[in-house]
Amino acid sequence: MKSNVDNIDRDLLDTMETLTTPKGDEHTMSLYEMARWCCLIEAVQVIDKFGSQKGITLDDMKWEKPIAIQKYIDERTPSMIDEMEYEMANPTLTI
Repeated sequence: MKSNVDNIDRDLLDTMETLTTPKGDEHTMSLYEMARWCCLIEAVQVIDKFGSQKGITLDDMKWEKPIAIQKYIDERTPSMIDEMEYEMANPTLTI
């Protein structure tokens, strides 16, 4: 399966960001890697929401469609990078 990496600015693949957890742990990863993790989280949230509407919990689901999740991540990554760049350039205060 071909990834959408070819459609992404190569500099973004190497742009490193450091995140600090509430416990103070630091994790450094590329913006691309961070976007892919965010897409995975988003995909699981979509699946969970669909399951809740059907009365199915994540524990009861059979994860038989990993390729569909991979495709979602591949297709969503470029727009997730755009969103993350915007959020980093325009941080908002959340309380």
